[in-house]
Amino acid sequence: MTRVRRLALHAATTVALLVAAIAPAAASDEPRAAEDLSPTAINRRVTDPVSTTWSLQLENDVNFLDLGDQGAHVQDELKFKPTMPVWLSRRLKLIARPNFTLLDDTPYSTAAGGVGRTTGVGDTTFDLVLSPRIGAWLFALGPTFVFPTANLDQTGQGKWQMGPAGVLGYKARSWLAGIIWQQWWSFAGAVDRSAVSELHVQYIFSWFFADGWSVGTAPTIKVDWRAAGEPVTFPFGPSVGKVVTFGGLPAKFELRGMYVPIHPTDGPRGMVEILVTPVVPALVVGPLFGDPS
Repeated sequence: MTRVRRLALHAATTVALLVAAIAPAAASDEPRAAEDLSPTAINRRVTDPVSTTWSLQLENDVNFLDLGDQGAHVQDELKFKPTMPVWLSRRLKLIARPNFTLLDDTPYSTAAGGVGRTTGVGDTTFDLVLSPRIGAWLFALGPTFVFPTANLDQTGQGKWQMGPAGVLGYKARSWLAGIIWQQWWSFAGAVDRSAVSELHVQYIFSWFFADGWSVGTAPTIKVDWRAAGEPVTFPFGPSVGKVVTFGGLPAKFELRGMYVPIHPTDGPRGMVEILVTPVVPALVVGPLFGDPS
């Protein structure tokens, strides 16, 4: 597949998913509270990892790699990350958060010493956590899974994985701080693929301003416990976000830029992430059990 065809497929997929995200909200006649119409309030809820707000996030990651003697190359990933919280009772909610890697355009070192390039579907992760209502504190805990949905060796790990996931943080009216962590261990999958033990820790700091603006940081530290070389990927860098409303549909646009001073030999030296997060009406309203008041 040529580079032009890959980019065309990438663009078509992005447009299709945005249309799918906008359609349910545009078709809904459900009235919204006044607070929901405030861009800054929407920004706070979308940023909150244990919020009750439903959203359909599209994320495009551009990773700048250095493949040693093969020089610098770019890896591009398109991800779809819906967030679907449901109140089980007045004080406990269940949050389902899958992460689909729709397109992974990856360079790789070939056996002949050159560089190949391939585009395919990546693995899928799925968090399913419980979060109690405890005031301004953010807390969640539950299992996380990795499903080997990648259609190419270069775009996935080829292993079924599971482990714990959680959230810990605090929110105020003008700022939010927290961490999201996931640990996976492989337990099945392709016998010719390496076993996996991997930790991801995303640290989040956000400051909220008028008119839906926010600044902060949200990098993800990765630790490959089975790596033969450097196991840690440690990025840091700023982010800026803005909530905009299109015909009654709020959406957060965010740009992140990161430098990666600690990384594996073939890991990223820098990253640019572009995120679009439409807010959509909840498909399940009110607690499933107990008094809804």
